[in-house]
Amino acid sequence: MDNLLKNKVKEIIENLQEEELAEVIDFIEYLRFKEEKEENEILNDVELIESIKRGLKDIENGDVYDFEDVFKNV
Repeated sequence: MDNLLKNKVKEIIENLQEEELAEVIDFIEYLRFKEEKEENEILNDVELIESIKRGLKDIENGDVYDFEDVFKNV
C-alpha cells in the first residue's frame, strides 16, 4: 500500500473515538471475510478450476490464437 494512503488512514484512525474504532474494526473484518469467501468460492468451483486447467494445457501445447487473428474477420 502506498505510504501516503497508510499515513492518511493512520491520521484518520488517531482522531476517531473508541466506538468509531470498533466500527472500523468491524468493517475491516467484513472486508477480510468477504475476500476469503470469494476466494473460497473460486477455489471450490470445480468447473472453473477444470476450465483453467484446460486453458493452461492448451497454452502448454501451443493450442492458442493471437487476439488479432480471432477478431480479424469480425
